[in-house]
Amino acid sequence: MENLVGLRFIPTDEEIVDHYLRLKNIGGSNTSHVDEVISTVNICNFDPWDLPPQSRIASSDQVWHFFGRKESKYNKGERQKRKTKSGFWKKTGNTLPIKRKRGNREKIGEKQVLVFYKNGSKSNWVMHEYHASCLSPPQSGAYTICKVQFKGEASEISSSSGVDNVEHSPTPMTNPESPSQFSGFRDHQQEMQFEAETLTDFEELLSYDLNSLLDYDGDEQIEIASMQKSMTSIFIGHIYSSDD
Repeated sequence: MENLVGLRFIPTDEEIVDHYLRLKNIGGSNTSHVDEVISTVNICNFDPWDLPPQSRIASSDQVWHFFGRKESKYNKGERQKRKTKSGFWKKTGNTLPIKRKRGNREKIGEKQVLVFYKNGSKSNWVMHEYHASCLSPPQSGAYTICKVQFKGEASEISSSSGVDNVEHSPTPMTNPESPSQFSGFRDHQQEMQFEAETLTDFEELLSYDLNSLLDYDGDEQIEIASMQKSMTSIFIGHIYSSDD
């Protein structure tokens, strides 16, 4: 790792963008000098507590770096896919510019801060997502760097998945002779899985506050509002059908 930049591999924002991210994007087929330091993963294929083993470098600071690519959530617009198996990443605050510390202090990239939500609650997992603006012209499918950090105690990382602290709820009483009131499912387990997935999507859509919507153009705002209305109708309709 002779090209390693960053003391104890704690690179600055400028080093992340100007060295690793820029070289990854312009390096073509030969990016081994940065790939040996930072692995490439699809962030949303993993829950955050499953990401540390994917890192090239073991971290004593509970911070891990990964290359990734933008994955659009919808066919239209720049909105990215943020949902994982157990929750979703939500952007918080404004997009921050990254500038060179010396010379003309030109802008070389941007940083977005995201927090992971599980079961509708904010977790101790935070991600800084870096985008390079020094590419000319801007490249479609350009790489980003995600700096994932756990802000709790190291001993809590594995338990943040909920595996070690599962709360067992009483099993609802059902009449085995009566068919499920919610049609279209072969068994109760499939119905419960559908409810959980629908609730996660519903919570994610409702989590977009006014400041988040202002980051998108008019068409995307209308699209998000339409999806919120549609999901609300589906969710409420399901509740009423279950109560009948």
